[in-house]
Amino acid sequence: MKIDRLLSLVNLLTENDRMTAKGLSERLEVSKRTIYRDIETLNLAGIPIISYSGIHGGYGIVDGYKVSKHVFSTEDISTIMTGLSAIQSISTSSEISPLLAKIAPNTSRQQPQSDLLIDLSSWYKPNEGNNKLDDLRQAIATQQIIVIQYHSKKGYSERKIEPYKLIFKASHWYLYGFCLKRKAFRIFKLTRIQTYALLGETFESRPLDPVELTRESKIDYLEAMVSPDVQQIVLIYERKDKLYLIDKLGAEFFQEHEKDSTIGTIVFPLINHKKSVDFILRLQDKVRVVEPPSIVEAVKAKIEEMYFLYKS
Repeated sequence: MKIDRLLSLVNLLTENDRMTAKGLSERLEVSKRTIYRDIETLNLAGIPIISYSGIHGGYGIVDGYKVSKHVFSTEDISTIMTGLSAIQSISTSSEISPLLAKIAPNTSRQQPQSDLLIDLSSWYKPNEGNNKLDDLRQAIATQQIIVIQYHSKKGYSERKIEPYKLIFKASHWYLYGFCLKRKAFRIFKLTRIQTYALLGETFESRPLDPVELTRESKIDYLEAMVSPDVQQIVLIYERKDKLYLIDKLGAEFFQEHEKDSTIGTIVFPLINHKKSVDFILRLQDKVRVVEPPSIVEAVKAKIEEMYFLYKS
């Protein structure tokens, strides 16, 4: 929006003695022609912007006009910039750059460095899924009903959704919205949305309760980890595969062994039989189940099914 760009331009000129039209256009991701028009607009609005000629020329604001704008501490700015940069990593729109310019416009001085770097894009396809996220954000902002073709445990279905929030949790994106088919708020996993479309049909906002992302099964799981009565699954693995397995499970499930041992042990609670078997199979040939016998037999049976599937 033009008003956002004008504010960003004022902030840049406030924090810097002078900047060239090229420098301003690069920071705000617009053409130099647009910068010239914006400066003229600001002058007409009563903001005294001076044009400096020569090699070290550029634009600046009259010194006496500048007002201190240090509302945030350096820690505040660092935290805000970390959050904005995370959003920028998964967005194809240019809306974040002007915001970053507003928060910390001075590129000539050292900016506060956060101890966090959050990049939500893929390692392999940095822009994968970004268009979907941008489209859904647009639908949320404009209160447009969307139609999705969705895969769930109950099968494939088409849903009309009033979208309200995008949620990032446990390495996955979700859409929180009101399902017109179920007449209730639901959470939809973005990777399970095969196709989607904005219908151009708007909706009135409904009263929105806080989004509950916890489940009883998650609570049971956490309680089980400290309960001596829950049966434990024991896996063994070769030490060369340890780092791969830690990335899959988390280091807290690994038992310490002597440094010269070539075999390691993983122990975690048995909460759901089928899900545990499916999870172990995803670890491929990197682990072998030792206990309990029921899981050992279930994994063997599943492997036999897969063998006969490919044997034919």
